[in-house]
Amino acid sequence: MTTMQHSGSGVGEKAPPPSSGAGRRTVLTSRFLLWTVTLGVILLFFVGLSSDAQVTNKKGGSLEKRIAGLEQEVAILRAMVDFDHTDTLSETLLLCDKRIPLARDDIRERFEREYFQLLENRGLMTILVKRYLKYAGLINGEIQKMALPSDLIYLVVAESYLNPRAVSSASAAGLWQFIKETGRREGLRIDDSVDERYNVKRSTRAALGHLKKLYNEFDDWFVAMAAYNAGRGRLREAIDNQGTRDFLDLYLPEETERYIFRIMAVKEIISNREKYGIKLYEKELYRPVMISEVTIGVVREVPVLTLARYMDFSYKAFRDLNLHLRKYRLPKGTYSINVPYEKRDLFLKRVKGSAYVTLQ
Repeated sequence: MTTMQHSGSGVGEKAPPPSSGAGRRTVLTSRFLLWTVTLGVILLFFVGLSSDAQVTNKKGGSLEKRIAGLEQEVAILRAMVDFDHTDTLSETLLLCDKRIPLARDDIRERFEREYFQLLENRGLMTILVKRYLKYAGLINGEIQKMALPSDLIYLVVAESYLNPRAVSSASAAGLWQFIKETGRREGLRIDDSVDERYNVKRSTRAALGHLKKLYNEFDDWFVAMAAYNAGRGRLREAIDNQGTRDFLDLYLPEETERYIFRIMAVKEIISNREKYGIKLYEKELYRPVMISEVTIGVVREVPVLTLARYMDFSYKAFRDLNLHLRKYRLPKGTYSINVPYEKRDLFLKRVKGSAYVTLQ
């Protein structure tokens, strides 16, 4: 039975399916079009230069600002033109300090299948980079606490495209795409009122704990990550019957065989994003997720909207941070609440003054 399933089928932002030769043709066509656009921008710049010069005296500094803006646009377009950098790929890539030898034809083909598919969808990769930067602090912080390889962050990118509301066709849910059975086994609360697969902090800790157990069993990060996708039983069966523990030489379900290479392709593009034409300015980035956990007790049924108002939040803003609360009203019990750092003191003060909510 599959313990985890990649959520591509359940997430809207899915890269288009690969087709024979499509990656190279698309990249070459994109290069031609982008060079054309770049030349057009430069031409417009010079055509507009004289008119800008005429109004410079009336609008001080307008010409300098326009030049600076156009220089930025041209730099981005040039980077987009050079979007395909397969000729500069190293013969060996590293994932969790393990080698992926691209000098082997079969390995390079398996890697490029995922790599070109992602490169074809620049919009998808741009949103993934922005989400990566949004969640990197939270996820990397938990990875460091458990002394695990930093590259595990790319696994969660491949799992859910960093969409905390993702649900796959196999009913795997959340950033880390837990099914209910595995989530409960890893200590997540899943019942009618709460589903902590959607709690970004708690699901991250549970997923990393699960991965650590798999690594301790198989002593290999590629196999551990494959077991995260396909289940430990399937990997154990494959190893016992195929005479090898090397993931690259194991015959596995196609989705699982592709899994490690998808993670590697995600790492290659995100960690070298400017080389691939994804240049983002500070104003374009999403606000990083910075939350504190507060445990509360509810002595009688309380509307979730009441908790939102304790933070001066709308219901939606509160739920976006607390997707694990599944109903409009919380029954009597204990709950973990995610509170933005800047709202923590206000929330604690109002909880202390509440007759129906207590701090635990």
